[in-house]
Amino acid sequence: KIGFDPRLEPKEDVRQVASLAEWLQSKTGLHFSVFIPEPAENVVDGLCNGKVDFAVVGTVSYLQAHRRCDARILVRGLNQDGKDTYRAAIIVPPDSPLQTLTDLRGHTFAFGAVNSTQGHLIPRLMLQQAGLRLDDFSAYTYTGSHAETANAVTSRRYEAGALQDTLAFDLARRGLVRILALSDEYPSSGIVAAPHVPQQTLVMVQQALLQLQPAVADAAYLYQWQRTEMPLGFVPARDEEYESLRQIAQAIGLLEP
Repeated sequence: KIGFDPRLEPKEDVRQVASLAEWLQSKTGLHFSVFIPEPAENVVDGLCNGKVDFAVVGTVSYLQAHRRCDARILVRGLNQDGKDTYRAAIIVPPDSPLQTLTDLRGHTFAFGAVNSTQGHLIPRLMLQQAGLRLDDFSAYTYTGSHAETANAVTSRRYEAGALQDTLAFDLARRGLVRILALSDEYPSSGIVAAPHVPQQTLVMVQQALLQLQPAVADAAYLYQWQRTEMPLGFVPARDEEYESLRQIAQAIGLLEP
């Protein structure tokens, strides 16, 4: 089974992951299906309790699964520029008077999921570097996904929000938001294997993923793959490449000591 972190609308997330599962099945001969968690579950639980074999996840979920049960990172995504990194974006409505991160003090703010890298972890670092703490906002919330954060800002329920760069660029291009700030680049989302997956299967899946060509040969298999953080496929990933984000996650309480 393949699990995933929530990113867009739930149905869209499932369709994207299901299309990848179908492609993997065609390349490896293994049977794949999508893991739909119970309301109180998340993908880290699934990886560590044996319900999930592989998962498409952001950095925080990978770091938590690695810490809890030694889940292994196989590959990470290539963005539209062919880089294996991504950024977080802070967005505001197009006509917002806010011009800098420090202007956010005293205003309302929407994060994505608590365990989101682009929707929470990296934005927390950005805010910290600008001298802002959570109690500097008049109110803040965790929406649960990038799509919900975008909706919170475009509907003006919140004055600013944090989300993935791919969606932020799309919304800005359509005139729905303005990007207030972009983070530095960090290792992008990837695919991890649960500790119970046999080494032979792990290698087979990793090799298949490294051959994926979403924008060319395999485009017909994949659903809306250009909306993911891995639109141009994958490169190999190693745990040590995530060390800087591991330290940040631990500092703000997203990782157990």
